[in-house]
Amino acid sequence: MRNALIAATAVIFSASAAPALAQVQEIVVTGSRIGGEDYSSIPAVVLERRADFLVQRINLTNDTRAEDARTKELQQTIRDMAIDAAKRPGIALGYGEEFLIPITPTSFEVPLQKGAKRSDTSSAQIYVKMALSDKDDVPSAIAALNAFIKKARVSGRTEIEPQGEVGLSLVNPEKYRYSIIAKISEDAKHLRASIASECKVEVSGLQNRVSWQRSDVSELTLYISYKVQLTGCQ
Repeated sequence: MRNALIAATAVIFSASAAPALAQVQEIVVTGSRIGGEDYSSIPAVVLERRADFLVQRINLTNDTRAEDARTKELQQTIRDMAIDAAKRPGIALGYGEEFLIPITPTSFEVPLQKGAKRSDTSSAQIYVKMALSDKDDVPSAIAALNAFIKKARVSGRTEIEPQGEVGLSLVNPEKYRYSIIAKISEDAKHLRASIASECKVEVSGLQNRVSWQRSDVSELTLYISYKVQLTGCQ
């Protein structure tokens, strides 16, 4: 597994390593934490960063017979959740697959899907987010996130079901590019001094995008896939 799959089965969805795209504003990471072969594939120099948000993917379903009524009840539920989120510091909603699009009380209509097993069922998938700071207690934040979902107001025959484990999101990973490059440069200097001063240290791959892995319940490992080569050693 490499950069976290966006919106995959286990929402930080399985932690696969797809590079961040330039237009990505907020990426979602879901799935297991890094370990084993995944860890060995990551470069030596990384940047550890707490996620900006805890995120829980939820599935909203509705089996009201009339399609127009189903749509109205689902969108009303999402709107009510957005209204309630706006009253709760740190809580926000979003939807999307590769990056998150905000849901607000005035912009709440999200794409709906037909039920896979029944034609008279409609559903929608959205994320409920809880902002994280370096000082926040993560278990308490997760509890508050789950409590918000459980107390959500539902319209008509709408049902809400959490999908997978709590994931993480990070706003604009590329803003950490030069912090990572500075660490790589410093490491190259130490490497040259440790091996032999006459060696030439060549670093390649710094043009690559920032990638990420989940490293803890609230932490992400950010890195650039670079390579170091020593030449001219006596």
